[in-house]
Amino acid sequence: MLTRALQFYQLLRLGSVIGASILLAKSGLSLADIGAYEALLYIGSAAAFFWANGLLQGIPSVYARMAELERKAFIFNKFFVFGVISFLICLVLWLGRQWVMPALTGLPVAPYFGWFCAYLFFNLATLPVEYLYLLREKPWALVGWGGLSFGMYMLVLFLPVYLGYGLEGGLMGLAALGALRFLWAVILVVRLGTPVFRPDLIGYYLRFSAPLVLNFMVGNLVLLFDNWLVGWYFRDETVFAVFRYGSREFPLATALATALGTAMIARIATQPEAGLAELKRQTRRLFHLLFPLTILLLFLSKPLFPLVFNPAFADSAPLFNIYLLLTASRVLLPNSIILAKGRPRAILLVGLLELVVKVVLGFWFIHWWGLPGVAWSAVAAFFVEKAGLIWYLEKRLDVRTGDWLDWRWYAGYVAALFLAGLIA
Repeated sequence: MLTRALQFYQLLRLGSVIGASILLAKSGLSLADIGAYEALLYIGSAAAFFWANGLLQGIPSVYARMAELERKAFIFNKFFVFGVISFLICLVLWLGRQWVMPALTGLPVAPYFGWFCAYLFFNLATLPVEYLYLLREKPWALVGWGGLSFGMYMLVLFLPVYLGYGLEGGLMGLAALGALRFLWAVILVVRLGTPVFRPDLIGYYLRFSAPLVLNFMVGNLVLLFDNWLVGWYFRDETVFAVFRYGSREFPLATALATALGTAMIARIATQPEAGLAELKRQTRRLFHLLFPLTILLLFLSKPLFPLVFNPAFADSAPLFNIYLLLTASRVLLPNSIILAKGRPRAILLVGLLELVVKVVLGFWFIHWWGLPGVAWSAVAAFFVEKAGLIWYLEKRLDVRTGDWLDWRWYAGYVAALFLAGLIA
């Protein structure tokens, strides 16, 4: 039940991002304003990528190793860590607002940056709430938190824009929503935790999470590089908006594969043979669901993009079709096996190789093919990552690929996917 709740929560998160994009495209905002908002979101991602996901991934393992009294203290101290880091990052962004936007995106200074920094602080500081519900085994609370948070996110962003208050009104709405979420997080900490400062717990938590932070930092740099490259190369808000709307993976694939990979780590670690067999069964089920839907989207995206968003985003559809091909690499989960075997360093090293490939191909491909070149460099880099991890499993850990992956179904679906991509 918790795995399904986590999958649904991830779907709500990704769905709210897409839903907000659709609403903004229909709101009457200019393409330049939408591009400015997407640039702000990119800055928010850049501010969180190098620490937040790694610290979040470390929470369950640290929590599981503690007695009940320590767990309550840890609940308070992990929120304290997130709050302090979030405040410092937003303070740096605000003090350096004159150079942050040009340096990270190549675009001019963003409007209403103060409201965005307020929203970003509250959003980052409350990230541990979802893991608190997971650890307390409250799936319905997790789903409710996701439904309310992400539903309100779309509403408070779109409604002020629709009523004529512009992008500033939307950002003010997001800041107010963030403050309410932060207040709820404080209530949870007071109710479920013990408000005592424990430097020893904080130190242990940070040391344990450090390799995970590095892994996520490298992986997210690959994704963030695309946005930076487009902003730096074209220096045009409208082009940036077109790219951001097109550079989206299939959200269902990302959510289901990520949740499955997270859930399988403990199973493979404790029962390797049974865990690998279950991973093979579960990924085969994902193939049957995700590949046909992705192929269908390849044929529907070009007529749907102008209808779902607006005609100005018609050029985003071909980019989206290329990014849909990432489904073929997303459903491969060698990362989970390597983590279960206790070898996170291997993921980091392969991630560094992936980053080098992405940077080299990104600069090369954007010069020759423009925005589609950036998309193709992402597809190539992600396959390099998966190939490197599979090689490590085969050669260093003696884990046969056939033990966890149904090659025949996978090869057939990938061939069909890329053939559909050529035809579409």
